[in-house]
Amino acid sequence: MANILVTGGTGQIGTYACLDLAQQGNSVIAFDFKPNPPSPWSLMEKIQTQAGDVLDLKELLNVIKTREVTHVVHLAALLVFESKQNPARAINVNCLGFANVLEAARLLDISRVVFASSVAVYGSPNFYPGNRVSEEDFPHCPNDPYSATKFLNESIGEFYRNTYGLDILCMRVAGAWGPGRYSGYTGQFNDFLRRAAIGEQAVLPEDFAFSGSKLRWLYVKEMGSCFSYGAVVEKSKAKRGLYNVGSREPFNSGDLVRAITGFLPDAKINFEERDKPTKLSLEIPGPSGLDVDCSRFHDELGYRERLGLKESVKDMINYERKVAGLSSI
Repeated sequence: MANILVTGGTGQIGTYACLDLAQQGNSVIAFDFKPNPPSPWSLMEKIQTQAGDVLDLKELLNVIKTREVTHVVHLAALLVFESKQNPARAINVNCLGFANVLEAARLLDISRVVFASSVAVYGSPNFYPGNRVSEEDFPHCPNDPYSATKFLNESIGEFYRNTYGLDILCMRVAGAWGPGRYSGYTGQFNDFLRRAAIGEQAVLPEDFAFSGSKLRWLYVKEMGSCFSYGAVVEKSKAKRGLYNVGSREPFNSGDLVRAITGFLPDAKINFEERDKPTKLSLEIPGPSGLDVDCSRFHDELGYRERLGLKESVKDMINYERKVAGLSSI
């Protein structure tokens, strides 16, 4: 078993990555700027929280040395809306923070670094014949702070991998949804599900209503498991340093609504499909209709998807109903 540092460890994905790693018997340090551990962690002796900033290299080195860290899962970052609102801070946190993680790994001989990139680096479907992309396609990164920082990190990660021989695994995330975030781009998707689950009027956001969308988003519990898997998977299975990470099969807004109403026939859902993406979603793979091939993560790296769309929707419905004091379905 390993001693694993998870930056952004009390965030939405980080929480479930930490839980999954701990359940496998690893010792886990959730490293976060403002740690806010969820209540289930009180039962997990193998998870510790550590307040810290990825922008402070000295602090990172100290934590890694004193906690005898062997692996790092790097999830700390500013997301899409936050990056647009504060591009200078996004460049600092997303890029300098990642560079500090790599430097610490190089100086202290860390066994593996797994980090989150995003399929946002691919940009618009207009660049890809057939509206489908894989790891073999060179990204046409859009001109926005979030995508640009992720694209730079991929390049810097490859430099450290090739120059210093570090075992670095880039996971280019298709998207994560589920409880814990109800604002921002994917947050409005989560809020729609939350409202439907507890019997409120739920309006499907226009950003996800394009009938031709190809969402390979994973439920946040599943995405946490993906990072947990990537942290400890045998090196011999990783044929490449970068994988698209998402569901084996895509879904669209109609599939989502049918999954919800299959469990909640009386859900108050306002659902109007669009014949084209919104301006905001036009360059975001999935909502734009650009399908991201994630098969190598499943077939080559060997990950086995635990939850399908229906099981994930049911899990979130029950989570939100429990929070609201309602009975499970």
